[in-house]
Amino acid sequence: MLAAADHSAWNGRVVESTGAMLGLAHWDGTLYLDREAIIDPLHHLYAHAGETQSAATLIRYRESLATLLHEHAHFLGPTNATQEAAREAFVKPGSRQLEEGVTEAWAQDHLDAYIRHLGIDKAAPGITSIQAPGYYAAFVPAVRTLTTDLESRNNLAPGELLALLNRQTAAGQLPLLVALTYNSTRLPDLEPPDTPTRSRLESILRSGLAHLDNFEFAPPEAATASSLTTAHQLLDHLHQEIQSAESAYTFSPHLPAIPPPTHTAPAALPSPTHTALPSPTHVAAPSPTHADAPSPTHTAVPSPTHTALSGVAPPTHRPTPPSPTTPPPRAAVSHHPSTGTRPKRPTPNHLQPN
Repeated sequence: MLAAADHSAWNGRVVESTGAMLGLAHWDGTLYLDREAIIDPLHHLYAHAGETQSAATLIRYRESLATLLHEHAHFLGPTNATQEAAREAFVKPGSRQLEEGVTEAWAQDHLDAYIRHLGIDKAAPGITSIQAPGYYAAFVPAVRTLTTDLESRNNLAPGELLALLNRQTAAGQLPLLVALTYNSTRLPDLEPPDTPTRSRLESILRSGLAHLDNFEFAPPEAATASSLTTAHQLLDHLHQEIQSAESAYTFSPHLPAIPPPTHTAPAALPSPTHTALPSPTHVAAPSPTHADAPSPTHTAVPSPTHTALSGVAPPTHRPTPPSPTTPPPRAAVSHHPSTGTRPKRPTPNHLQPN
C-alpha cells in the first residue's frame, strides 16, 4: 500500500496488552497493542464517527493510528526476508537505533496519507489538522540527517532513501547504507573489490548509530539536539575515511621544481701592482648555496484495529478483551524497550534505564 513493500511478516493476529509499550511488533508476526492507549481510542472513534471532537480526543485518535502504522512498518521487508535473519541482525550495534529511527520517521511522514486512505478523515473531522509529537527523538533526527546527506550524494529524491530503508528488515538496512555511502565516492573505480573500505564504513556507521542510545531517555529537546550533533559527527567521520581511502589511489599535486644549485664565483684578487693586500692572508671563496627541497492471552482483536490495517468496514460489536498481558520482547536489548515497539511517553520515574 503506502510503503510499496514486497512482503509483510504480520500474521493477522492482534493481541491487547498493558504495560510500558504502546505497541509491539513481535518476531512471531503478532501485533501487540495497548488496550487503553490504542484499542479504546479506536473503538471510540468508530462509535462516534462523524462527530466533532476536541483537539485532545483527535490527538488520542491520531496517536493510536500512528502507532498502528509504525508497528505495521516493522513487519515490512523484501520477498525473501525472514524474521530469523532480521532478529539476528537487530542485535548488532546500531541496528535497533536505525530501524526505530527509520520506522518512526517514515510513519510520521505518511500518517496523513494513511488516515485519508482509510477514510478516517471523514470519520474524525479535523484529524489531519492536528499535530502530535512523535517518538524516538534520539533516533529520528540523526536518521533524517544521514539519509538526506546520502540522497543528495546519490542523486535520490527527498524521502526516497527513507522509503527504501523502510522496505528493508534490519538485515538489509545497514548494508544498504554502506553501499550507498561507498558508491557515492570514487572508490568503486579506484580500488579492488576485496579492500576493507566497506567494513570500515560499516564500523563507523554502527558506532555512530549505537551512540544515540545515550540520549534515548533524555527530554525530547535535548535528545533532538544530541541526535543532530551525533549525526554531523558521524558524517564527518565517514567523509574523512573516504578521503583517506581515495588519497591512497590518487596522485598528489605536482611539487614545485627544485631549482639547480647556484654558486658564487670566487672574488677576484686585486692586482698586486695596483692595490696592496691588507694582510698576507688569502680571501676565502664563498661556499656554494643550494635551494631547500619542499615535503527493530492470545485473543485476536478484530476491527477497528484490523480496519485500520486492512481498510475493511468498522466493527459491529466490541470483542471481549483478553486478560491484560505484557508481551515478551522481540529481542533482549539491555536497558531499552523491545524492538518493534513504541514506548509510552515518559513520566517521572517511568521508562528510566535500569
